[in-house]
Amino acid sequence: MGMSELDEMPSAERIWTRADAMVGLAAAFVAGSIYFWTAAPNVTLLDSGEFVVAAQHFGVPHPTGYPLWTLLAWLFQLLPLGNAAWEINLFSGFCGALATGLVAVLFSSSTRWILGGRADYWRGLNAVVSLTVAWLFAFSESMWSQAVIAEVYTLHALLIGLYLTSLYVWLRRPESLALLLLPFFLLALSFSNHQLSVALAPLPFLAVLLVRRGVFWDLVVAGAMTVLVVYLGFAILSGEAAVLKTAIRFFYCVMAGFLLLVVLRRFRVEWRLVAYLPFVVALGLLPYAYMPLASSTNPPMNWAYTRTPEGFFFSFNRSQYGGSLSQQSLRSLGKLMGTSPVSTNQEGALPTGMLPPAKSLVAKLQEWVGFFWFQLGRSFTPLGVLAYFAALLVVLRIQSVAARTWIYVLEIAFVLAAILQPVADGAQTDVGGWWLQMPYHTYTNFIFALLAGLGFMVGALWLCGKVPRLAWWRFGMLVLPLWPLFFNHDTCNQRGRWFGWDFGYDMLKDLPHGSVVLGGTDPGRFVPTYMILGESTQPPSVKRDPDFDRRDLYIITQNGVGEPLYRKYLADQYGADRPEPANAFERWLGRAEAYPEKPLVFPTEQEINDAVSKEMEASMAKGTVDPSLPHSVVTRLIWEKNRDAHEFFVEESFPLEWSYDHAEPHGLVYRINREPLKEIPLDLVRKDFEFWDAYVIKLKGNPEYAKDLDALRSFSKLRASTGNLYRHRKMDAEAERAYRQALELWPGNGESLNALNGILWDRSEFDGVLTMLQPALDADPNSIALWQMYLIAEKRKELQGAIVIGEEAVAKETASSAAVQKLLELYASVGDTNKVAALLGNSIPLLAKDAAFLKVAVEYGEAGGLPESELAAATALVALEPDIAENQLALARAALRNNKRPEFFSAVRLAIEMGGLPVREVLAKSQEFDSVRNEPEFQTILGH
Repeated sequence: MGMSELDEMPSAERIWTRADAMVGLAAAFVAGSIYFWTAAPNVTLLDSGEFVVAAQHFGVPHPTGYPLWTLLAWLFQLLPLGNAAWEINLFSGFCGALATGLVAVLFSSSTRWILGGRADYWRGLNAVVSLTVAWLFAFSESMWSQAVIAEVYTLHALLIGLYLTSLYVWLRRPESLALLLLPFFLLALSFSNHQLSVALAPLPFLAVLLVRRGVFWDLVVAGAMTVLVVYLGFAILSGEAAVLKTAIRFFYCVMAGFLLLVVLRRFRVEWRLVAYLPFVVALGLLPYAYMPLASSTNPPMNWAYTRTPEGFFFSFNRSQYGGSLSQQSLRSLGKLMGTSPVSTNQEGALPTGMLPPAKSLVAKLQEWVGFFWFQLGRSFTPLGVLAYFAALLVVLRIQSVAARTWIYVLEIAFVLAAILQPVADGAQTDVGGWWLQMPYHTYTNFIFALLAGLGFMVGALWLCGKVPRLAWWRFGMLVLPLWPLFFNHDTCNQRGRWFGWDFGYDMLKDLPHGSVVLGGTDPGRFVPTYMILGESTQPPSVKRDPDFDRRDLYIITQNGVGEPLYRKYLADQYGADRPEPANAFERWLGRAEAYPEKPLVFPTEQEINDAVSKEMEASMAKGTVDPSLPHSVVTRLIWEKNRDAHEFFVEESFPLEWSYDHAEPHGLVYRINREPLKEIPLDLVRKDFEFWDAYVIKLKGNPEYAKDLDALRSFSKLRASTGNLYRHRKMDAEAERAYRQALELWPGNGESLNALNGILWDRSEFDGVLTMLQPALDADPNSIALWQMYLIAEKRKELQGAIVIGEEAVAKETASSAAVQKLLELYASVGDTNKVAALLGNSIPLLAKDAAFLKVAVEYGEAGGLPESELAAATALVALEPDIAENQLALARAALRNNKRPEFFSAVRLAIEMGGLPVREVLAKSQEFDSVRNEPEFQTILGH
């Protein structure tokens, strides 16, 4: 049976057969058994704790809320299986097993349809290939890793699989408009689990265009009207003028298109599509109604406070793609409607000179595609990758339009989801970037498995046809899934890994009664959330430590308190006006006993606004904008109002620098004392290192620790945070020792690498820097940041002699422009911006009469991200040569970067007076002035 004989075959009447069901059950059973065996025994790190608490207590996890997953997981954990965290881990495995079975069923049926009788010419071949690709999918890194923890992605793979299956069924029965509605329902349903689904929205339109084009324009108009209904509701909820304007213009366009279709068709329109499609999509989005309902019960996990319209919109609007859904809609639909606003630079963005050269789209695609094929080969074997390309050749041999369309649908779905969407999302190929992207690809692996399986099938038919005596080897394909089982076992297996539980237990077990925990990183806020609000509430019989109960503790997310909606959620849980359970359902959920009895005192919104404004003004006056500043200010206010009644402990994300003068190490976290400490007592320092010496031995003595990237990163971060306390106190020896312990726990800890890099540079120990970076590079060779540090250290080592000579020359002739410029060039070439800033600070006053040097100084200040230096140089330049338009423009740029509005507007006026129309055009068109473009004074100056 060679490929040359491949032609159109009549499809059987029955879409599904008993054989399909049998391979599906076998695939699901094996996958489910391994998922069950390798499931995490309790909470894991990253988002697991948050998801478990949301599902355990009928709550709302982080945006976009994942309402379908949360509701189904809540129902699943009601089964009396054991610990809630373990139950919800099993739910992920259950969804994964169903998705695996669906791969086998769908492949078995579709291959029999595409190849006809040839699929079973060699007995059992279809079943063998179906099981092979199903298990390759099941044990791929993306799928297996998510099937053993509390996460949303195996359910997403299952829903996308059902969506593709419904498209397949319609292609088998294209005369049915009722079946055509099913894919849209399932797409909307999957969107209520994860917004990644939107990438696959074009598929039904492609299928209809190729197979039943007579109703294509009817479907386009029905789809546009459906989008219009959804987008109008979205726009009204948003309250954003640009989004509302876009929705109104879109309404006019859709109505015009609808009327045009009616007139051209003389009212012969598929009215059922137009009438039913919006209803079907709305039905698929119905799980979003869960979010305000759950939020109204005051659950322990109540992210975004979705009981309110603004909270619901905030949660729904936070997409997984670049920017929010509203921003995406303006960048896409808004451009078509002419309502997309002028793009602006983000606050706090680095100056252009500090940004790496932007990669072209082609370069991004090449980098991602090359990397992603390697990942696919790791999970599907190199033969699987070859089989995928073989499947593309099958299309050329298939005469049935519907069967050919099915392969087109799969191929386009794969390109959209696995290649274009990650590239558009800015996916990175280093360890951290892949670890972020990897879970998203459960559903792309589903698609790949179907395509690779078709290649396996055609390849096996060709080989058996050419050499019939090899036909019995077809059963050998069943050993291929051993490849991902072997290569992915260490990464994906969670059996016996208690790192999440240990992280929370060891952090909280000895904290004083009624303490407040400020969690920062994902594990640092979500694991304590679970231990306090999830593990503590369960029966002793299902706890690892039956006596563990820390419901007396308060958990606050450090990088959430800057958001008003999160503060409402906190006030409902810990405030003096905590709402009482409103009905029997809320009492059954245990809301009355969920939180500590003693309330916390929270600052008023006015107090917060005043404090944040004051701190922001001070920060902007220095030319810096720290996006974490509101969160830092609010945590300080909460501490100030409650420090006399409660102890405070911090697991740090971004540095809470206000707390450092009050801080002392305390195990895995640090304590904020009520009063400042003159120094950290030596006995505490000794105890800290004794604790961490023993803890490092404990972790590294567990053979599973080195295999668990989340554990490596999480525990290493904890040690780096206490290193920051020592560094703040100028305790360099202790800081270095703590950072080295952090690197011992994980060589890739960027925070510790950067801190040690600075310490070693100050001692001119460049060989030490290179030695320190090498293990990190060995583990993460695609990390651009690590390579930059390594190459700069090599350059610094190479140029150290020249730098020493340059420093000596400047010391002898402080007012020598040539010597200063040469040293600036050397410092800049090794990326030492601190020394560039110091040298500029010393040299600008001494060379204030040297216009050529001042222009160079302005350039170094801008390129190095040193706004204060840039402003000092530009101010001196204008004082020396006030009548040159370019100098005034340089001052304007520097003043704007330092948020000096009066100086900016004054310089702009003078620049226009001196430079005329060319300067006015620069001001009108350059993106660097976008932040003030709409300000009335700037518009007046430009004459608009």
